[in-house]
Amino acid sequence: MRNSAELTAMEPEALQCALFGVRFPARPEALVAAATVNGAAVWVTRALAALPERPYEGPNQVCMALCGRHGGIDPGL
Repeated sequence: MRNSAELTAMEPEALQCALFGVRFPARPEALVAAATVNGAAVWVTRALAALPERPYEGPNQVCMALCGRHGGIDPGL
């Protein structure tokens, strides 16, 4: 099983699919809820749950926050 540190540049589509339907701005709990509804992998929901508690204006901000924490996501999402 993956953990949130395993979010890699090769899987930005996993994040994009997880965030499908999110109404931004959104806080981490809303991101996790959407990811769960969208059937995201546990490691994706854990990574989203670990984000700093603040509103994110769009998927690019989410991606950048994860990239800063995990070093591997392509921010071009």
